[in-house]
Amino acid sequence: MAYRFVEQSRRLGAIVVLGVSLAGPTVIGQAPPPDAIYVNGKIVTVDDNFTILQAFAVRGEKFVGVADNAAIRKLAGPSTRVIDLGGRTVVPGFIDTHAHTMNGHAIVGRTELGRVSLLGVKSVTEAMKRVGDAAAKAAPGEWIVTTGMGDPPDFLGLPEDLAENRWPMRADLDKVAPNNPVYLFNAAKQPYPSTLNSVALKLIGVDRNTADQGRVRIMRDVDGEPNGLIYGFDRYSRAFPLYQKLQSLLPTPTPEQQVEAARNAFLDNIAVGVTTIYEGHGSLPERVKNIRTLRAAGDLKNRVVLAYDVPQSKPLPEIEAWMKGLTEARGSGSGDDIFKIVGVTISFDGATQHGGALMYNEYLDSYRKLGNGTPELSIEKVVEIGRLAMKYNLRLNTIAAGNKACALVAEAYEMVDRETPIKDRRWVVQHFQHPTPEVIAKLKRMGVVATTYSSADFSKGLDVYVNSFPNDPHLWKSTIPLRWWIDGGVPIAQSTDGAHYEPMFTIWESLVRVDGRTDVSLLAPPKQITREEAIRIYTINGAKVIQWEDKVGSIESDKYADFVVLEKDILTVPVEEIRDTKVLMTAIGGNVVHSASPFSSAPR
Repeated sequence: MAYRFVEQSRRLGAIVVLGVSLAGPTVIGQAPPPDAIYVNGKIVTVDDNFTILQAFAVRGEKFVGVADNAAIRKLAGPSTRVIDLGGRTVVPGFIDTHAHTMNGHAIVGRTELGRVSLLGVKSVTEAMKRVGDAAAKAAPGEWIVTTGMGDPPDFLGLPEDLAENRWPMRADLDKVAPNNPVYLFNAAKQPYPSTLNSVALKLIGVDRNTADQGRVRIMRDVDGEPNGLIYGFDRYSRAFPLYQKLQSLLPTPTPEQQVEAARNAFLDNIAVGVTTIYEGHGSLPERVKNIRTLRAAGDLKNRVVLAYDVPQSKPLPEIEAWMKGLTEARGSGSGDDIFKIVGVTISFDGATQHGGALMYNEYLDSYRKLGNGTPELSIEKVVEIGRLAMKYNLRLNTIAAGNKACALVAEAYEMVDRETPIKDRRWVVQHFQHPTPEVIAKLKRMGVVATTYSSADFSKGLDVYVNSFPNDPHLWKSTIPLRWWIDGGVPIAQSTDGAHYEPMFTIWESLVRVDGRTDVSLLAPPKQITREEAIRIYTINGAKVIQWEDKVGSIESDKYADFVVLEKDILTVPVEEIRDTKVLMTAIGGNVVHSASPFSSAPR
C-alpha cells in the first residue's frame, strides 16, 4: 500500500499547522508557542487521507500543528520542550468501544477484589496449595473465592494442560479447606465449570436430590453424589435460583476494593495505549459510582463514555418511567470530555457459545444440543423501546449476535425510522457477529454505527464458530466480517469485550484471524482488511461511535493530543511482530500518562 509521506503531502498541500496550509506563505499570528514539539517520528495521522508526517506540536491539551520537522521546529519558543521520537511510529490513542473494563479484565486478571489468584497454575496440586494457604489465613466460615485457573484472558487448553488432566473436585478442596466455603470459577471452556467444596455446596443447598436448573448442571460421582463440579455457573445463568443463591452468599468487595480495581484496570489500558473507552453495556450503578469517585479524585486518566442498560425485563410503562427520568443521558449526553454519559442499551439475544444467539439454522450449544437460540426480547418490544428512545431523545444501542437477531434488529430500527428518521441520531449496534451485506446496507441508510470484536475468532474460533454449526458449515467465513462492514460504508469500531484489552494483540488478530487453541487460520475474504483499516477501526471509527470524531481519533490540529508512541512500525514489520509490539508512551490531552522508554527532551 502506498502511504502518503511528508514529501507527498507537500505536493498535495496537505501539511497543516494551526489550521493553515504550509504549502505556501503563512501567517501564524500571535498564537503562543507550543508547550512541546515531537520531531523525527513517523506520525500516522489517521486523517481522511491517512497522511503520514514527521512531527507535531502540542499546546495545552491539543495538537496545534502536524507537519514536517522543519515546519514544526519553527513554531517552538524559548520554553518549548523538544522531544526527539528517534524515528518511532506515533498513532492516535486507541478507542475500545466495548471494553467491560471493570467487570472484564479488572476481575479476571487482578486480585484487588479479594480473590485468591490461580493465574498461571499448571496443576490441580498447585491450585490446591494456593487455596490451602488462603484457608490457613481465613476465619472459619469465611468464603474463599478464586480467579480462573491458567493464563488469562482466554484460559485456553484446560483442563488438558493441567498435570492431572482434569478439573479440581470437591474432594480436592475439602482436603485443603475443610472449614471454609470455596468457590473456584474456571473461565476456560463453555459452559464454564466451577468447583465448590462440601461446605459451599451445603450453603447453596446442593445435594444428591438437587435437580439441574436450565444450563446449570450438577456433575455427580458414580454414587449420584455431587462431585463439586457445576457447569454453567456464570452470569448467563442469572435467572436460575442456584446461581442467584450463590451470588447472594459470596462476599461483596468493599467500595475501596472496587475503586482500586477500577483504577488499576484503567491504568492497565493506558499502559497499552487505550486512551478512550466506551462502556456501552454493563454500566451498573455501582460501576458508574466508581468512575465518578475516580473522576472526583482526579484519578480517572482515560476518557470514558458510557450508556445505561435499559431494565428491559420490566413492563413498558416502567421502562418509560425510567427513561423519562434519565435526563443526564439525553441528546449528546452530560459530563465532560473525560467522563460522559449518553444513551441507553438493550440486549436482543445471548452469546453464541452458550447457544443463546438467535440463528436461522440450528446449531450446537455448550452442551452439544441443537437449537436456534432464544431472544431476550420480542421484536415488538424492541420497536416500542426504540420509540421511547426517540420520544425521550436517548440514543439507542442494541446488542445482537446471531444472523437472525441481526436481521430482526435492523428491521426494528427500520420500523422506528419510518415513523421518525434516526439518521442523524447515530444509533449503535454492538457485537453483531453475523450480519449479511443486506443488513449492513440497511444500517448504512439509517446512519447507524457499529462495534464488534474480531478477537472472538481467537478465543472461540473452531470450537464455537466452526464445530458448533454442522448445519451451516461455511458460516465461519463471515463471522465478524470486517471487510463487509467497511465496504458497506458503516463505521465499524473495534472492541475487546473484556478479554484481550491490548490493541497490539487485537490489531494482529484482526489481520490474521487465527484460532487461539490450534493456530488454525480462520481468515476468509469477508474478514480481510489492511493494516491501515485495522488502525482506522481502532481510532477514528471509535471516535465516530462515541460522536467525538471532532475531538479524538486522529492526529490533527485542534483535536485533543491523545497519542501513542510504538516500539515498532506496525505498518511495515512482519505481521507476527505486531502482536508483541510495546507501547513506549501514552499521552492524553498532551499529558504523558505512561512512559516505558526514555525520550530525549529539552527546551529549544
